This record gives sequence, C-alpha cells and structure tokens, in this order.
Amino acid sequence: MVCEMKTRDGSFTRAVLYRIMLAASFVLFAIPPIFAQSASNTALGNTDANPDPVFVFNRICYAQVPDVRAIRSMSLELAWRSMAKEELAQFKTVDDPKVLDGWDVQVGERLFKVAVQQSGLTASQKKAFPDFGAGTATTCSIVLDDQQLASVFMPNMQTLAGKEPVSKDVPEGLLQVTTWAGGNDAIKVFLVAKAPATGKGGLLNVTVLQK
Repeated sequence: MVCEMKTRDGSFTRAVLYRIMLAASFVLFAIPPIFAQSASNTALGNTDANPDPVFVFNRICYAQVPDVRAIRSMSLELAWRSMAKEELAQFKTVDDPKVLDGWDVQVGERLFKVAVQQSGLTASQKKAFPDFGAGTATTCSIVLDDQQLASVFMPNMQTLAGKEPVSKDVPEGLLQVTTWAGGNDAIKVFLVAKAPATGKGGLLNVTVLQK
C-alpha cells in the first residue's frame, strides 16, 4: 500500500505501507497487565515545533482507543481534514467495518495521517483469541512523514510500552515491524511500529480487542 502526503513546501513524499492486521501466525507470549496509557513530553523528547511522533500517537490513538468518539471529537475540535475515500479504503482490514474514519493532521511542523477502524474481529484474530470471537476490534494508526526518524521513534515506542517487544524488526515487505502485546482476560492490546529500510517515516498502530 502506498500513501502520498503533501509537505509544507508542496512536494510529495511516499511511504510504503501495508494493511494493519495481525498475522495468523502471530504467537502471543505471557501477557502482563495492560500498558500504562501515558507518556510525558520529557520522556519522549517532545517539542511544540517538532513533536515526537510517539507523543502524538499516544495522545491521538493510544490513550483514546477503544473510545472512537473521543478521537472523532478531537478531529472536530482541531479541524482535521478528512482523508479522501480512496485513500481511506487502504486502511480497511474487514469488508464492512462499523467505523472507518481518517484525517490529514498537521502538528507543529510535522504531517501525519490518522486512521481509526472499529469492527468485529478478523478471521486470524478469532483464531488466535477464540474467547473474543464475538467481540470488537478497534484500531488506530498514524502514518509518519519521511522527516520522522526510526532511530528516534522506535526507542520512544519502547518507552511508551514500558516492556520488551514480543517480536522485533520482523521483515514485512519493505518494512521492519516491531510488536508489543499486553492485556488480560477482558481486553488485549497490541502496539506495532513499522519502519522502512531507509529509517525515515513509517507507521505506528494500536489495536484493542474487547469481548
């Protein structure tokens, strides 16, 4: 999947991305308590002009899901521009999601694409977590422009998760994928960070499964 985003000077960057879904072969290790849903500006090296993408991801996605209404309210309050339908369709991982919204978002001098989906579980998710088969999957993703360096945002995702990943730098096409997992008997939480071989740009994602 390829997304284009227009920069402040009118040029275009291209980030190679793939659909956001858990592979059927994903193995979940021992699940600790759900991740702490907070991360300070200082811990993530955030500034107003050059916001750390993990801080933005935490505020927009991680601290909100599965509350889709909170993300929608934020989009209205901050006047985010709705993503074009054909572009938004690239984020769809099930045929008929209950919710599929996306926006072009500028924070400071950085550009982001934000997409949120809420639906029933995919076939692979049901297979991995049969007790959640009748539940809901909520996904929120942020696509980063190529001014975001993986050498910076990858360690900050580690700070946000507060634990070691269950898999690290797994090849997925042209991307390297790192995944963290947490949860309990009622909810499962997955954090995913994807970065291209260039080390510039990528994607941050959180998926929450509920019974």
